[in-house]
Amino acid sequence: MNDHNVPYTIVLFNGDCKICSKEICVYQTYGAGRELPIDFKDINAIDLAPFGLTRNETARQLHVIKNYELFKGVKAFVVLWNEMPRYRFLAKIFSLPGVTDVAQFFYYHIIARYLYARDIKRLKKQRQEYLLKAINLIERILFMLLLQII
Repeated sequence: MNDHNVPYTIVLFNGDCKICSKEICVYQTYGAGRELPIDFKDINAIDLAPFGLTRNETARQLHVIKNYELFKGVKAFVVLWNEMPRYRFLAKIFSLPGVTDVAQFFYYHIIARYLYARDIKRLKKQRQEYLLKAINLIERILFMLLLQII
């Protein structure tokens, strides 16, 4: 931890994404077991405004803040992996000239887009379910009011 009792590294991830959560859980478990100064924050459970970010933006790819500097996508993974001795070899591989750019292209344009599309689909379905529940509740209330009038 730093002087302000704030972890040096903050990982912002989409906890509602099953794939993201499984991967982050591995890192959380590893980091916690070694008391690494990494704070994992689910973007659905925190206010992102202090970071100058939105949920929509952070749901599109992994975000990592290290010493107040923001990293996104593959660069965020590299920063995270550098914090964990077991994964430093991945950080070295993905930091090689050319590898970072190619990996970022595939991550952002294929993997992250797929995960984001799944997230949007899940959110739309969730909104529809809430809307149906609200309509159902309104119908019940109206029916009860109608019964009282009659």
